[in-house]
Amino acid sequence: MKYPTTSPSLLERVQNGDEISWNEFYCRYASVIRCVGACHRLDETACDDLVQMVMLKFFGAAKHYVYREGEVKFRTYFAAVIHSQAVDMIRRESSQKNLRPEAVAPAEEPFDEAFMNEWRKAVFADAKSELRQRVSERTYQAFELYGLQGRPVGQVAAALGLSANQIYVAKKRCTDILTGIIDRHNRNDGELHLEF
Repeated sequence: MKYPTTSPSLLERVQNGDEISWNEFYCRYASVIRCVGACHRLDETACDDLVQMVMLKFFGAAKHYVYREGEVKFRTYFAAVIHSQAVDMIRRESSQKNLRPEAVAPAEEPFDEAFMNEWRKAVFADAKSELRQRVSERTYQAFELYGLQGRPVGQVAAALGLSANQIYVAKKRCTDILTGIIDRHNRNDGELHLEF
């Protein structure tokens, strides 16, 4: 895998201008960008603007982005783009309101910690998406409803037309597969420490 914790095929499709991939990329990483905005105490509207600015900046540079194994992780590159856009936004706001830049201090939670927590959520969503592709839709639904959402087994069985035993088997199978996917992500990115 050439792109740690980010699907290489997704980045390749983004680089080729695939519209569906742009939308998938946007949906996957918008919450990460909003998290950075929140760390810098941007309000909801400013966070939405930050998402747009980062996406435009990234999409403009995507054709030229090349991951080189052992140099910089995609996550590090993307964090730098987000952070620089947030700082630029804060500087513009500060100068328009005649504020000192230090008056707009980051929130108490350290940027790196907040970013990594949000990044883990995005990677977990990727892992679930991969799991969904590897099992039948009904098996995945049983796992999502019973294994992840914690709904009662009888309720899930009735909704999906399965027996309770089939729900237990689906949960076990999906848990094993998802654990393997997460282990692979953790091996590829020693800083991730993703847990299930």
